[in-house]
Amino acid sequence: MSRFKSSRRLKNPNTATKNNTVRLSSVLKALLVTLTLGVIIQTFRSNEYFPKLEEINTTAETYSTPRVTTASTTAATSTTTTTEYDPFGNNSYDRPIHPVLKKALAKTSGDGWNLDPRSSMESVTAKRNNLQCHWIDFVSSSGTTAKFCGHDKNDLVTRTIARKKRWGDCDVLPRLWNDKGLAKDENSLYLDIGGNIGACVMEMLLSTNAKIIAFEPHPHNQFMLQNSIQALPPEYQERFVLVPVALGKEAARNVIYSSVRNMGNSVIGSIVKDWRGQDDASFEKHDIVVEKLSSIINVESTTLNIPLIKMDAQGFECQILEGLDQNLGDRIQKVKFEVARKHLLAQGCLDLFTRFRNLGFSVESEDGTRKVLEGDSYGGGIQEFVAIRNNK
Repeated sequence: MSRFKSSRRLKNPNTATKNNTVRLSSVLKALLVTLTLGVIIQTFRSNEYFPKLEEINTTAETYSTPRVTTASTTAATSTTTTTEYDPFGNNSYDRPIHPVLKKALAKTSGDGWNLDPRSSMESVTAKRNNLQCHWIDFVSSSGTTAKFCGHDKNDLVTRTIARKKRWGDCDVLPRLWNDKGLAKDENSLYLDIGGNIGACVMEMLLSTNAKIIAFEPHPHNQFMLQNSIQALPPEYQERFVLVPVALGKEAARNVIYSSVRNMGNSVIGSIVKDWRGQDDASFEKHDIVVEKLSSIINVESTTLNIPLIKMDAQGFECQILEGLDQNLGDRIQKVKFEVARKHLLAQGCLDLFTRFRNLGFSVESEDGTRKVLEGDSYGGGIQEFVAIRNNK
């Protein structure tokens, strides 16, 4: 028992030392807190804290913002610097876009569609069908070259461009655009109705300074066209917008049938064969969106001017004109359009020339040698015409 008492006496000096250490530590902590509070109070008083906080927040934002491409940076700058009418709002359009194109668009999205190029390039249809570009060289009529995203070698238009370097039917468009009789200014627009994979779009981009709005409903063609544009330098990209819809007499849903060997023969609502014995099984079917042209284009813009439209809609032309009101019609100077009798008849389009005349246009052959003063005789085969705004 005495041994345990002796042992307890030996531990008392250590216990006292520990208690003293604890007291000293508490004093030091209290002193440190007091000094820290003093520094903070002095910082607030000298107003140095708030600039430092702002610097920290700015640094945090810099590191948390994803890196963006040059195209998207330019697009963001273009969107935020203009103080004029901007229908895009906060739309994350991932490509530079000219302010004139913004002002010209009264509608930038709808049920099942929007203008963002990624909606076509990364669509469910594109992924499901494993769409890929077959890159070929494109040489415009002016000699400017670019890479062109086409379908595989089975497609007629792609195969022809690969062989001839461009689609010859589009060569006339720059000549029509540059016609001295057309009134053009910095607010002028070229509309491509039925863009397909973009042969005429590329011709106009590379051979003129036109600002272009194209309409193409087929998801496969949209993919090819958007990829071709994405491969161009920003100064070309900013002059182009694709509206991924068909144009018609009203907003609606429909289907489009396309020949796998000729994606240019994409017909809304029915199959129209390239040749008599063509198998129905060689046509694909896709759901599409239809909109009125007058609901897309901003007719309220006082500066809107449309010197030229190219219209190639595989027989849907009558419905397109029905969706074009007179206010917009008055802004259009020329329409270069294709007449394919069997496609027009398949859509019940029996009075296309009359519809143009009712909107204030006269109709003549593309070369100007034949004027269609009355009636709607389409003739045979495929023919090219121009509708010209009558002088008032």
